[in-house]
Amino acid sequence: MCGIAGVIYRNPEYYHNLGLDLLKLIQPLESRGPDSCGVGLYGNSVEPQQVKVLLLAEGKVPWENVKQLLSQLAEVVAFESVGTGCRVTLQGKDEQYFSIEVLKSELVRSFPQLHLMSVGQQLEIYKEVGAAANLFQKYGLENFAGSHGIAHTRMATESVVDTYHSHPFTSAQDLCIVHNGQVSNYYKLRFVLERQGVVFETHNDSEAIAHYLRYQLLQGKSLEASLYSLLNDFDGTYTFLVATSDKVGLVRDKFAAKPAVIYESPQMIAVASEYRCLLSLPSFDSSASIREPDAGEVNVWSVASTPSQILQLTGTATKV
Repeated sequence: MCGIAGVIYRNPEYYHNLGLDLLKLIQPLESRGPDSCGVGLYGNSVEPQQVKVLLLAEGKVPWENVKQLLSQLAEVVAFESVGTGCRVTLQGKDEQYFSIEVLKSELVRSFPQLHLMSVGQQLEIYKEVGAAANLFQKYGLENFAGSHGIAHTRMATESVVDTYHSHPFTSAQDLCIVHNGQVSNYYKLRFVLERQGVVFETHNDSEAIAHYLRYQLLQGKSLEASLYSLLNDFDGTYTFLVATSDKVGLVRDKFAAKPAVIYESPQMIAVASEYRCLLSLPSFDSSASIREPDAGEVNVWSVASTPSQILQLTGTATKV
């Protein structure tokens, strides 16, 4: 049992509320899963040929050496310490876009205590074992401003409790997912994806959702079409949120076994696993539309943001 939450703002004047609103939504859900917490936040975009890279450390890291390594692969535009990690802005040298795959493999080889959390023009992922309050305090997330974001609190049922197995999961630039439930045909899906070169970092079944959606988007499908395909291809009981730079989607399985509540007001859209979380929102409006999605229902909301290119972080997947 886990808890998921999401926020999408309808007007930029509310962007400064993102961090605090997500904390208010996800913190009550720790009763559903106290093992870990994570967020995927969409904030200020970097320049068109640049990407933000979030690196989180488990143990001591010689950050100057990390910077030197990164400068061999791309131009380091910004290198900023954040919590126990670092936020880096990179740009390809001589107008050549750098390889994310090379970046990832070099980091694993040279600094195994580092984890590449996210890559994107807007997306920043923060996650770790423990309570939501600790995560938000360590990285100053209550003050994070952005257009939208998703959050997760986890009860581990099928894999170990550590940062790597925590949500959100990402598989492409500016794409991440949070998931409550079980994917019962996970091993079949993973087998197909791995035969096509996809490298799984964890044994968490939720990671397969991210890889599957990346493949669908790379085939030219819309997010809506990708989610309907997933609904047909994935067995199990689940509710999950997926976010890209310009959209947020919510999928509830055909059995409606995992809960979700949708709140829509003139200012924002909020999603949470339980109704009581919505009451924690500072701007809660009792006259807003509040409903529970039906079984097999897919919702997709657009964000007033510029879409970014979906870039692979792993190998090419085949149709599943």
